[in-house]
Amino acid sequence: MLKSENNKFQIEATHHEDENSIDCERSSLDIEHAPHGTAGTGKALFMFLKAFIGTGVIFIPASFRNGGLALSIALMVIIGSICLLAFQLLVSVHSKIGGSYGDMAGVLYGRWCRYVVLFFLVISQMGFAASYVMFVSENLQLVTDALSGCNAPFESKYWIWIAIAIIIPITWIRRISRLSWCAIIGDIFIAFGLICVLYYTGSQIHSAGAGPNIILVNQNDFGLMIGTAVFSFEGIGMVISIVEGMENPKKFPLVMNIGMVIVTCVLILIGTMGYVAYGDTVAASVVSNLRTDALSVTVQLLYSIAIILSAPFMLWPAIQIIERGIFGTKRSGQVSLKWKLLKNLVRALIGIVSAAVSFGVGAKNLDKFVSLIGIVACTPLCFLFPSMFYLKAGPSTIFWKIINAILILFGFAIIGYTLYVNIDSWLQPSTAAIHECRSL
Repeated sequence: MLKSENNKFQIEATHHEDENSIDCERSSLDIEHAPHGTAGTGKALFMFLKAFIGTGVIFIPASFRNGGLALSIALMVIIGSICLLAFQLLVSVHSKIGGSYGDMAGVLYGRWCRYVVLFFLVISQMGFAASYVMFVSENLQLVTDALSGCNAPFESKYWIWIAIAIIIPITWIRRISRLSWCAIIGDIFIAFGLICVLYYTGSQIHSAGAGPNIILVNQNDFGLMIGTAVFSFEGIGMVISIVEGMENPKKFPLVMNIGMVIVTCVLILIGTMGYVAYGDTVAASVVSNLRTDALSVTVQLLYSIAIILSAPFMLWPAIQIIERGIFGTKRSGQVSLKWKLLKNLVRALIGIVSAAVSFGVGAKNLDKFVSLIGIVACTPLCFLFPSMFYLKAGPSTIFWKIINAILILFGFAIIGYTLYVNIDSWLQPSTAAIHECRSL
């Protein structure tokens, strides 16, 4: 019975992919130089770590301030464990149905669910891009202050438009594999930046001791911490691509178990070091707290370049989904210049909308915005949809029905509570720290 049901799913999935497939995840695999079915276990683990340990790590120390040191560490372990279970469920469903995240939703629950999943994929990726461009503007302002002797030509928020003006032309490149050099350079800069963050936070603790007003449990704002923690597990969109790129996909659960342990440990390490070093003065991005010297300015500049080079990859799934929704698959720029120019316009508008959101929110609200994206966009993708899929495609035993029901209820509860805390933080903002210009 189970075999025939699996065959039914496979037939439906194949038909669905042929009709409307929007393979935003598969296109990302080209960046990793791992065609379908060629990656070994080591390569798959590297791709997994690269997908999950990115720029979002720098927001974790501020989230530890919102949650308190002990509670934040506990929540990171709990959320990481729940994410791991959800990813395992998603991979299990994929082994029966195949296709992308949206394809699985369409096969199991129909077109409406497919559209909902694609909507959350779009707002999550555009939210990532908006928050990272905000971070770029803050970093470039710090670099400008340091190099100009605190005579910056304009406010930090205007760097957003300069950054997006560089990003948009890169998104016009049609083959994402041609941008692999951007990914490689960005990865090197981010890795260098994280090593320097550990160096500076360790040096700060060694020379000045623990930062001011460190608390173990923050009962008022820990909801913001949960949103940022979910945001930091931002690699959900790459999970299926990594599975499809493996030579032996059956080994992926082992890769995922090892990878999630490493990812959670790295997030906890960065969060703990940053919060202990700077206490309640830790900024939304810990890079802003680094003492001003030649190395820290270099780190801030390289981090900004890394994000600008990485932003087209963040926007790529949203671009693919929106383009296919507007133009379909037959209106190709290869056969008509008109369609190519219209598609370029749509890609530019996607970048402009992301930049406009960044400009409106402002760098002073970066930590709250990151948490909001984690709550609204990432929580459904990480908790709700994998459980919904497994509820229909997995074993029909009472045990798994209860587990999936608990995960779904937990997801809705997390969204409800953390969204309330987040909205309250916008309505009743705390006193913003005064910007202190620091020059070399």
